[in-house]
Amino acid sequence: MKNKPELSQTYDRVIKDQLSKGVTEEVKHQQVDGLIHYLSHHGVVTPQKTTTKLRIVYDASAKTRNKKCLNECLYRGPVMLQDLCGMLMRFRMQPIAIVADIEKAFLQVGLQVVQRDTTRFVWLKDCAYPKLNEQNIQEYRFCRVPFGVASSLFLLGATVDFHLKSYNI
Repeated sequence: MKNKPELSQTYDRVIKDQLSKGVTEEVKHQQVDGLIHYLSHHGVVTPQKTTTKLRIVYDASAKTRNKKCLNECLYRGPVMLQDLCGMLMRFRMQPIAIVADIEKAFLQVGLQVVQRDTTRFVWLKDCAYPKLNEQNIQEYRFCRVPFGVASSLFLLGATVDFHLKSYNI
């Protein structure tokens, strides 16, 4: 990103936006709540999109030297998605249908505090000063389930299922 400072600035805005919304939090160096794992990340730029032109992808499949990746250590959980054909048939049988789209759905599911250190990542404190040294690196960790983690589909499905079952429909 050294050659594209505007991309670096946009990337930084996304990181700061996640921080301000409580999706991530800063890690204090003495703060350790359990196992520690760092996620690598990179930006995916889609200029033709009208909403999010830059999306940050966190890679839970990246392996460290002689170690497993985060996805290999997680329980995926059972597939909770309904059969599409059956869902379409039930959708057409009723006079009224309700449809919903949860914005940034995975980021709506919280992580327990003791599990947050397995979703750490680093970023620059000041991207206008792109030196990689200890004074300019900040550690963050997710407070919510990041997209791309092996168990994220199950966790989202189980959370939605739990809330739907809490209503007598």
